Amino acid sequence: MAYKVKILKTLTVLFLLLNSAVYADAAKVVYDLTSGDVGKIKKHLIKSVNAVSDYYKSKNTELHVIVVISGDAYKFFVEDLKNSPYANDTEVQKVQAEIKPLLKKLHADKHVTYNMCQTGMKARHIKKETLYKFVNAEMMKSVYLISAQNDGYAYMPIH
Repeated sequence: MAYKVKILKTLTVLFLLLNSAVYADAAKVVYDLTSGDVGKIKKHLIKSVNAVSDYYKSKNTELHVIVVISGDAYKFFVEDLKNSPYANDTEVQKVQAEIKPLLKKLHADKHVTYNMCQTGMKARHIKKETLYKFVNAEMMKSVYLISAQNDGYAYMPIH
């Protein structure tokens, strides 16, 4: 019986060590994006994610990024503006051509996950099919943020 306990203890320690090694080389951040200011999105999201990613890459550490979209930020993630509440928003129409490739590049190159609050979409009459293909919209903001923080993601607000 003592032999079985010793094997069980050894396996448990081995599992814990392997599990911690898997997570040791990763940094995780969730950006709470509510700002509708294109300057803030460029500086505090796009430039920040690129700089932080470069830093962690230099340290041989993987960076996992989630962006939770709500508030005034919805408009920057709608591809089909004509069929959205932003059809007459001249600011969004002007910056869309500039912002879309930057957001898409973060998704493609840095594996950034974009999660849009479904509750706010409904309130604003934004249809899921009008969003960029790389944007998820399955849950409400609170659920995304709670899940990410419970999974060890650092919280970064962009308001």
